[in-house]
Amino acid sequence: MTSPKKIMIIAEHMKNELSPVSKELIACAKAIGKHILISLNTILIGENIDKAAKTLSQNGTQVTTIESEDLKSEPKISLLEIVGKILEPYIRNECPDIIIAGHTSFGLSFLPQLAIHLDASCITGVSKITKCEEKLIYTRLICNGKFETQVKPEKKITAITVLPGAFSSQTTAKTKLEKQIHIKANNVIKGPVILDRITQPAVSDSSFDNADVIVAAGQGIGQADNLDTIRSFSEIFQCSTIAGSRPLIDMGWLPYHYQVGITGKTVAPKMYIACGISGSSQHVAGMSGSEYIVAINSDPNAAIFNISDLCIVEDLLFFIHKVKKH
Repeated sequence: MTSPKKIMIIAEHMKNELSPVSKELIACAKAIGKHILISLNTILIGENIDKAAKTLSQNGTQVTTIESEDLKSEPKISLLEIVGKILEPYIRNECPDIIIAGHTSFGLSFLPQLAIHLDASCITGVSKITKCEEKLIYTRLICNGKFETQVKPEKKITAITVLPGAFSSQTTAKTKLEKQIHIKANNVIKGPVILDRITQPAVSDSSFDNADVIVAAGQGIGQADNLDTIRSFSEIFQCSTIAGSRPLIDMGWLPYHYQVGITGKTVAPKMYIACGISGSSQHVAGMSGSEYIVAINSDPNAAIFNISDLCIVEDLLFFIHKVKKH
């Protein structure tokens, strides 16, 4: 009988609340399980994480919690040090075949380096998994989301980051919490980046939660002054608000709390209108759960059209002017 492939998930949590992407990572592992026989173990790292661990255990996975008193010390040890002193030795002992983390700021901050240490194949931004000639094939987007590439890993261990929204999360039968491991990271060598604390932005905007329609602006709007046009366009719809892609936020055209995407907010309104947004995987991950997606772009090959229900190829400002006129 073929031995199951060992899959290890590195889950995410904030203030003892499980992050939505963690359930999607489990869904990804179960998608792999449709192709090969697997055994699944999900790891939580932190302190006071019983609630998050209990939530995980209700999703059909064994859960291992790794806590360290050193996480409470000052200054806080950096995330890379956590990988080097806590996570990596445990992974070496468990010898997983596949390691899964989210394609988020958390997952990307440690998984590539961990893959180097483990001599593992590292594939980021995975959106689909198939099988060909008894080998798993991982699909990821390239060229700003315009093309897909299929990757076949060659190393013994495969480490992947999964694009948020790529795998639909499903709650399964409860599974007993089988392991709880306590590890101390002593004599830690401080790295160049020290994590002191994680805080919520001082300014927040809850309008995303209440909006039925989100009108999002990208670089295609041309200049910051055209945000007034986007705002007036959004006012056509009841219960609406505006949002922005990361380039707009990086240029300072909108505050950070308006950002949608991997490093911003994840939204799922009744309708999402993407104005001048190219459709990078980082942005799509934050809005692909929307019920209906409208994309307005002058580029007929824009990647955003691949996930849109209604595709409008037109000059953005001209189109908005015509809509408002009628």
